[in-house]
Amino acid sequence: MSFEQVFVILAVWNNPTRRASMGLMNADPGNLDLIDVVDATSRYLQSLASLDDGDLRAASLLPGWTRGHVAAHLARNADAMTNAVTALHNGTDVFMYSSQEARDAEVESGAGRSAEEMIEDTRSACERLVVAVEKLSPALYDAAIPRVPGGEGFLTPRDLPSTRRREVIIHHTDLGAGFTPSDWPLDFAAAVVTHRHRDLADGGSMVLTATDTGDVWKFGSGGGPSVSAPAAELAWWLVGRGDGSALECSAALPTIARWR
Repeated sequence: MSFEQVFVILAVWNNPTRRASMGLMNADPGNLDLIDVVDATSRYLQSLASLDDGDLRAASLLPGWTRGHVAAHLARNADAMTNAVTALHNGTDVFMYSSQEARDAEVESGAGRSAEEMIEDTRSACERLVVAVEKLSPALYDAAIPRVPGGEGFLTPRDLPSTRRREVIIHHTDLGAGFTPSDWPLDFAAAVVTHRHRDLADGGSMVLTATDTGDVWKFGSGGGPSVSAPAAELAWWLVGRGDGSALECSAALPTIARWR
């Protein structure tokens, strides 16, 4: 099944007859909506397919990572989520990565693949994730998935679509291959700011205003500098990217820890 076929299947996901024909009647189409994930992934795969071997060896927008590292990470992140969801389904030990070291080693070993190998590996990994999530029982949607064995819950299947979408869109931008924050959907940009608002709850006080949506986020006590920009530029800065030149700030911009 090609990724394009997966997209068509998900587009008619609310059709019970189609779900039955796939043997997926136990899944709840109202809870785990993968349409946005598949759309983001399709756009990412188009960009990845435009790169040749030399392009993949070039630096990405993430210091220390080539484009190949970014692509390898996105493929292995999909497999990590697939393995965790499959373990939930089978009732076995659930975790995303066997260790942080193993995760890093997989990224490093996959970064040198050829462009042809990389696109096929990534496409297959993304397809496996979609199929695994579709088969999961709704009774398991709120089960905790630790990042590593014995760790605290990192996410739940219910969180997985938004988490994977965030991984795909931000790292798609990290490729530095023509896809920029200005290409982000507004709802996604605002969701990233909200997500980082939770992550950075103890990171000081400031007020962020999205000039295109009018949304306002108060960090900490709401004191400190006022920062304004389009939602996507705020989000890009909050994940530790860019130089902040697209932002207007009433004082010096705070230093933000990089999301990776």
